[in-house]
Amino acid sequence: MNILILSAGTRCQLINYFKDRNNGFDKVVATDSSIYAPAVYMADNHYIVPRMHDTNYLPMLINICKKEEINVILPLQEDEIELISQNKAIFENLNILVAISDIETLKICRDKYLLYKTLLSKGISCVETYDYNSETDIIKDMTLPIIAKDRFGAGSVGMLKIDSWPLLAEFAKCSQKELVVQPYLEVKEYGVDAYVDFISGEIIAIFVKEKIRMRAGETEKSKSIKDQELFKLVEDVIKEFDFRGPIDIDVFKYNGVYNVLEINPRFGGGYPHAYECGVNFIKFIAENAKGRQNKPVIGEYEGNTVLLKYTDAMLKNEKDMF
Repeated sequence: MNILILSAGTRCQLINYFKDRNNGFDKVVATDSSIYAPAVYMADNHYIVPRMHDTNYLPMLINICKKEEINVILPLQEDEIELISQNKAIFENLNILVAISDIETLKICRDKYLLYKTLLSKGISCVETYDYNSETDIIKDMTLPIIAKDRFGAGSVGMLKIDSWPLLAEFAKCSQKELVVQPYLEVKEYGVDAYVDFISGEIIAIFVKEKIRMRAGETEKSKSIKDQELFKLVEDVIKEFDFRGPIDIDVFKYNGVYNVLEINPRFGGGYPHAYECGVNFIKFIAENAKGRQNKPVIGEYEGNTVLLKYTDAMLKNEKDMF
């Protein structure tokens, strides 16, 4: 069983999880468009590829899949996830499991305003999100400070805390992006790692962590928690979408209620906490790729464990980086 992981970047720990032969994969192949992406060098084989919008990109991936006898393809980066999902049939025709959700679900989750409207319409508690261009009257009634961010952004890129209306107007004027506005919340934030089985379509795993510290939009320190109310919210959310595979959900709790902030249908940067607690998405993917469905393990992990991520280093000879 061989897997191709795209845009590996700095996800070294994730690559190592897939390389553990006990998890069901025999070979891990990684790609990135940069020779300075450390995670590709952790894989069994690696390829430096063109950027995803290059006309040679998909043909090169297909060639890699054939050469390396790939059984599963896993994109990690938002834009690339959509591209691979749009071209899912190309890989499925090669008997490759494309380990992501369908394109319509991805588009809803990528659009922060559309996601808010969709969750609202289904009666799911979520963080208020307003379109800057069409809902200025609502926005002006909000209490400062507020958060302005790219409607289609990822992580914390393009996000700004706004403490005056002139600043919001200037930010919108200078921004090249469509903006949404949300309340600024100084409350506890939670990260959820969930997995939906590719065969049964059922949610089989939920892992919840309280975020202690963030860095560059990614969870750096976290504490595992178990809360049936939050498990129920996640189950309700997932039932309303056509998810498959790993899902990363951000949740705030305020006014005594859990509210969904964002949904990312991919491996989240904080997933190592779930894995280290025995919630093994890698095995789930391997089993699904073999045509076998997984048994539910929702909430089967230890609470009050703390994950502390840290920075490591790697030295390479440049001749080995191409």
